[in-house]
Amino acid sequence: MNSAVIGVGSNINPEENVSKAEQEVGLLGESLRKSGFSYTKPLGYKKQDDFLNGVFHIDTPYAYDELNDRLKEIENRLGRIRTGNKSGPRTIDLDTVVYNYQVRDADVFTRDFIRDPVTEMIPELEETLKCVNYKNHFRTVQGIIDKILSLMAASPLSVPDTDKQGRNPPETNPAGKSAYPLSVYGTGQWFGDGQKTTGSIDFLVITENAGNETEQRIKRELNRSGLGMIGSSPVNVRLFIPQELKDLPREVSGDAEIAEQPGSFAGELPLSILLYRSPGPS
Repeated sequence: MNSAVIGVGSNINPEENVSKAEQEVGLLGESLRKSGFSYTKPLGYKKQDDFLNGVFHIDTPYAYDELNDRLKEIENRLGRIRTGNKSGPRTIDLDTVVYNYQVRDADVFTRDFIRDPVTEMIPELEETLKCVNYKNHFRTVQGIIDKILSLMAASPLSVPDTDKQGRNPPETNPAGKSAYPLSVYGTGQWFGDGQKTTGSIDFLVITENAGNETEQRIKRELNRSGLGMIGSSPVNVRLFIPQELKDLPREVSGDAEIAEQPGSFAGELPLSILLYRSPGPS
């Protein structure tokens, strides 16, 4: 199952349409949770009613693109009329803003009515969403993560024994091969760690496929695609298997704080911000 946070907005019979959308979205997976909702003033086009905004969190079997297709179908069924005015009134607006812990919509950084409900649903994303530098370079960061994921999917990844024994069904990466779930963290000055003196930007990848050859291939491909440098800062990628986490330092010099993110690896990684976690057995 994939974790998805879906932004919801309506200013035409909003309470009725949000309720209908909740029922429809609930059919796309399981364990739907609803954030608090609030009315906000319209952005852009002002001559319309206030919007009712919030988010749904759902565990869904749908891949990202498939989920978005299903959301568009729900919008159509609830009477969404698409015009040239993208800021105009609407019965319902459904957008996937976070998918498997990866931010998918840059608006979440600048619009409180999206960011606050998202952090209500997934508190461990608060550091990421407050990080100004991550917001400013959102698309580049997303490009790096997408590149890492595509390279990790380029060859078969190892599957834990628990998966082979059938206790946890193996997950599938974008290339269709079995893959242990991986997590990607960002750390360094660029991500807002003001007390860290290094000028490099580090992406820490937690995966069973942490061989040196894979790590070097990722670095080569990032450089080849122009993603190995951001501004004057080099981008480094390090791969760790979960067992190696216990050997990482729990503290760093000075008074820098470790970013505590319950239920994730971040408590083991100094000054890290969770950027992506793939689906998989817990």
